[in-house]
Amino acid sequence: MSSTKQDSYIAIVDCNNFYASCERVFNPKLNGKPVVVLSNNDGCVIARSQEVKNLGIPMGIPIFKIRHLVEIHNIQIFSSNFALYGDISNRIMNIIRSGNPDIEVYSIDEAFVNINPRYTNPVDYAIKLRNRIHQWTGIPVSIGIGKTKTLAKVSNHLAKRGAGRDNVCLIDDSNDKVLLQKVKVHDIWGVGRRKQKFLKINGIYNAYDLKQSNPDWIQKHMTIISRHTVDELNGRKKIELEREFATKKSISTSRSFSRMISDLNTLKNAISSHASRSAEKLRSQNSYVNCIGVYLCTNRFRSDLPQYRRYINVQLPVALNDTSGIIHAALEGLYAIYKIGYEYKKCGVVLNDLVQANEVQQSLFYDRRDRDERISESIDRINQTFGSDTIRYAVQGKNESWSIKREKLSPSYTTDWNEFLTLKI
Repeated sequence: MSSTKQDSYIAIVDCNNFYASCERVFNPKLNGKPVVVLSNNDGCVIARSQEVKNLGIPMGIPIFKIRHLVEIHNIQIFSSNFALYGDISNRIMNIIRSGNPDIEVYSIDEAFVNINPRYTNPVDYAIKLRNRIHQWTGIPVSIGIGKTKTLAKVSNHLAKRGAGRDNVCLIDDSNDKVLLQKVKVHDIWGVGRRKQKFLKINGIYNAYDLKQSNPDWIQKHMTIISRHTVDELNGRKKIELEREFATKKSISTSRSFSRMISDLNTLKNAISSHASRSAEKLRSQNSYVNCIGVYLCTNRFRSDLPQYRRYINVQLPVALNDTSGIIHAALEGLYAIYKIGYEYKKCGVVLNDLVQANEVQQSLFYDRRDRDERISESIDRINQTFGSDTIRYAVQGKNESWSIKREKLSPSYTTDWNEFLTLKI
């Protein structure tokens, strides 16, 4: 007998301090020690272990502002290693999917799972899943369970703070009042800074207060999305699982430089590399691009230097998804906006006006598309097999002097043959 939608629960599996936990998997000496992961160019803190959180170090703080704390507490610093984090994330999602294909990958470290209580106890299922993920990957996770996605997010917030058992928390009709009163309104999924101020002014301080509020009044004075939050807190599903990845309407690749760049050749290398990476993303979702945006900008924080920011769109004669064609168009944009006499801090490529392969308008006057696409697909396969940039276009350059600073980068233990962990016996 099939169950109704009302019978089902939604769980969210959330990796604890994910980036920091990934760094610990292959370096057990880091267990129990404070760990931070830095943003591009080793600028700001983007991930913190629990030990770092306990020190009161906030997310997003520039690393130079906490150098004294780093020395005092022997904080371990790492550059962001997204090749490692992405691979471990894929492994975790596959573990979840192997036991229950009805999932939504929400972010690199989160996934929603639909649970039918007629076939399994939600809490028992979650505990077994949590233990399996930790055993197979070394990554600790917390799991929140509720009748809706919002309740699942709220329960996960509580699970991370010790509610429930074994880092698993379930909110249902028997405990919702007690648990929802423990969650401040600003900790509710979808409630931003502006919304929380309005709610607190009107006497709504926690999740239970918001649950008890009048949905019509909430919609009138806020938004329909806010009303959906109230409905979800009351167990009425308004936000369904997105079981398929949505096709992106645009694709952007950009980086801040590790140093100021002024010469055109170096900018050509950077723009070509960004275009190449964007083309790979484009092909991965079986799309084509009709318009390519290119931008350059100086460092707005350097008031002592002349400032310049420019963006341009290059319209393509036919829709493309091959790397060579996209690089060519991106460089055309770069030549149009580049100016001598400025020191640039960042550049980027944006693929706009995307269409799916079955929507591409054919052209009688462009006969290179099939050949160029086959070349690009062959390069993709080689790079996927032997590692990123095994084959690259000459215009991308060999020496990425412009690339981001990553002085504290850990090895790519799972994605690079040359960096596999070895054991000495």
